[in-house]
Amino acid sequence: MMRKLTGLCLFLAATLLGLGTSAFAGATLQLSDDSKIDFGFRLQSLYLNTDKDLDGDGSYERYDDFKVRRARLRVGADITQWVNMFIQTEFAEDAATGADMRIIDAFILVKPHRLAWIYMGENMAPVTRQNLTSSGALMAVDRPGITYKVLTWGTRALSTFSTATYADSDAGLRGDVDVRDTGLVLMGNFDLNDMTHVKYYLGVADGVQKADKDSERYSGRLQLNLFDKEDGFYHLSTYLGKKKTLSFAAAYDTQADVAFDQATGNRVDYTLYTFDGFLDYPVGPGTLTCEAGYINLDLDDAGILANAAGTALSTASALQSQGDGYYAQAGYYINQWQPWIGYEQWSSDAANDKGSFDAVKFGLTYYLKGHNANIKVGYEIFNT
Repeated sequence: MMRKLTGLCLFLAATLLGLGTSAFAGATLQLSDDSKIDFGFRLQSLYLNTDKDLDGDGSYERYDDFKVRRARLRVGADITQWVNMFIQTEFAEDAATGADMRIIDAFILVKPHRLAWIYMGENMAPVTRQNLTSSGALMAVDRPGITYKVLTWGTRALSTFSTATYADSDAGLRGDVDVRDTGLVLMGNFDLNDMTHVKYYLGVADGVQKADKDSERYSGRLQLNLFDKEDGFYHLSTYLGKKKTLSFAAAYDTQADVAFDQATGNRVDYTLYTFDGFLDYPVGPGTLTCEAGYINLDLDDAGILANAAGTALSTASALQSQGDGYYAQAGYYINQWQPWIGYEQWSSDAANDKGSFDAVKFGLTYYLKGHNANIKVGYEIFNT
């Protein structure tokens, strides 16, 4: 059955202290010449007016909802000039996190050389650009829904400005820490010349362990930037006129034996590859930002996924989650205002196209103080 969901969103954001970028300021306690502690917070709240099946009868009614999208406390520390640590907590009103504050980032960074920065602990897996874009520096209200096709993000799609799982696309895969992963990432960057810069990521992590076999998750990402570099672990979705850059990247993410095919008993492997491009460039009196990405997900053409005990992980099959798709978004920043628009499409491999969708989003942002404080209004049309 085809259906269209529409929704209006008012989004308020306030942030102090950003990881991996100089775009934010925070409170700093200097302990010695090479030791300091940074404290910060992020609070994003929103109002949603959308369609929702409130009683489960298949009909959709208008629904108003106020949500705390993200509430985070963050502590970063420079132990020496070579060693850093970072811890971040989060409260968010969704099924993945519940109503309690939890740890979402906890890692140590060792920096022997700019070609080899070593992150160990709970952190983001280096796959798509949107996975590596700070939630405090998004251009639209939230990330494209197909961003969540990555393994520990659920191999699913999200709607309603990435606040609701599209159930037909969700095969039920989840990691132990959800969204992040626990492991090690080796990152480095170097300059080919004044205008050409290269950055790489190589990661190994726990991934998803739903089968009766211990396997590791391996990911790698290679990125090329022209003009200005993006040399931190995380990116911004728009630099608000403070950077001129064009990037191209490719990534590969895989893990064997993530679950069982309930019908056949065969172990199921996960593989995802992606390509993305990004532009932030002065045009006329303002700055144009464009981003696009392609994602291809393979789950061995499996049916319903199950754990080692044979319990189904979801009522949706892996074929409904599996497939390929793309997203594109653009905005124009001028005088603290930024209108933006985005489109995304996913084609599932299910015979009946269950799990497929397309969505268009558009809106307007007013930056009171850059990414530290802003107000966004957006509208989304989600078609299945």
